[in-house]
Amino acid sequence: MDLLAHYVRIHLTGAAAGLELFGRGADLHDPEARATTARIRHELVEERDWLRGLVKRLGSTEPTLAQVTAKLGERLGRLKPNGHLLHRTPLTDVIDLESMHDALSGKVAGWKALLEVEGLEEERDALERLLAQGQRQIEQVTDLHRVAARRAWSAT
Repeated sequence: MDLLAHYVRIHLTGAAAGLELFGRGADLHDPEARATTARIRHELVEERDWLRGLVKRLGSTEPTLAQVTAKLGERLGRLKPNGHLLHRTPLTDVIDLESMHDALSGKVAGWKALLEVEGLEEERDALERLLAQGQRQIEQVTDLHRVAARRAWSAT
């Protein structure tokens, strides 16, 4: 398998974990945060589908086992301590939003890297759109994080 196909498969694996992570947005305390992360998750599904198409156009296959492992790893990551065993706290929201921010940053870096690949000229418009969308998503999650942090620190 060539390096480009392998790289895209890595990001497709990350997309699986990202979808799991953003699925947790439904548990956030703030209704606006729940709505925003649901909207971003919907966009992530579309992005994952685009990546699936790119993998096929590159003549490769989906990394099924890696995707399942990534989903499981994300779920295990939910076991992080938050000071309470059985329920979410305001700190849980802060940590989850930080994880979402990190996931989006990795995705944006991927779009930027793919824009540097010679031979993907026919994908350029889609990649530029995906990059702009990812940057907007980061800004939205950053704003949600700021609100969650303010709430968490005022709760102490």
